[in-house]
Amino acid sequence: MKTLLEDRIHHGLAHCPICTHTVPAELDLKGKYARVAAGQKCPRCRSSLEVAAVIQIPEAA
Repeated sequence: MKTLLEDRIHHGLAHCPICTHTVPAELDLKGKYARVAAGQKCPRCRSSLEVAAVIQIPEAA
């Protein structure tokens, strides 16, 4: 029987394409793909982070 993977939201770092800084963001982990959660804004320049690249996902060893 297959188990359904739940959507998980974690805090991590994303690269803002407008101000070119690495900023904290909420990450939406679906399977093996990580994306920035919808509705996030850059704390420095207030631009949308929906197209931002995920830089770091903190995980325990």
